[in-house]
Amino acid sequence: MSVLARPPMPVPVRMPHDAGDGLTTARLVLRRYTLDDLPSLVAINADPEVMRYLGGVMTREQSRAFLDARMLNYYDVHPGFGIWLTTLRETGETVGMHCLNHIHGEPLIQVGYRIERAHWGRGYATEMSLALMLYGFTRKRLELITAITDLDHVVSQRVLTNVGLHRVGDRLFPHPNLVKSGRLAYFECHRAAWLGHFAAGLDPEGIPA
Repeated sequence: MSVLARPPMPVPVRMPHDAGDGLTTARLVLRRYTLDDLPSLVAINADPEVMRYLGGVMTREQSRAFLDARMLNYYDVHPGFGIWLTTLRETGETVGMHCLNHIHGEPLIQVGYRIERAHWGRGYATEMSLALMLYGFTRKRLELITAITDLDHVVSQRVLTNVGLHRVGDRLFPHPNLVKSGRLAYFECHRAAWLGHFAAGLDPEGIPA
């Protein structure tokens, strides 16, 4: 495996025990989705460029089902994990979503994101994904974090590599929501290796509350 460059570690300004309670980085804040957020969810899921490598655009009804199953209900079943709305600290403007949740039908926990097209190219995907890696390995004490992306989505693969995940091959996932995508690029990173590379000298229990 090649040696990764170590970017500055963006220690969150605020790292609660549940990321949905306001995990905060230099520019971004996470919060839980609510029913009031359905219009923004519908909009991002209807953008063909955003959804190009994410299974294609979704109807309003599909977005509502997604909100119920993968967000609202999931928060209750898996406290501290989920898909959260990502907003700008300064203005509260929505920029997309980030997640630390189960891959469909799997025990594996993945990190991921979906950014509105107007906010592409500003490093938001990387900034909050790094914070979620730190959150997962410290607050949630995960031993392994994974990620998946389309084989052709080279930009996403670069982001995943930059936040410390390494590609360990391609995988076909049997869940109906994933099997139609065919083989996906599969990434993972173990806790000790990630903390040693990105957070050397950082006290895992000393993250700001």
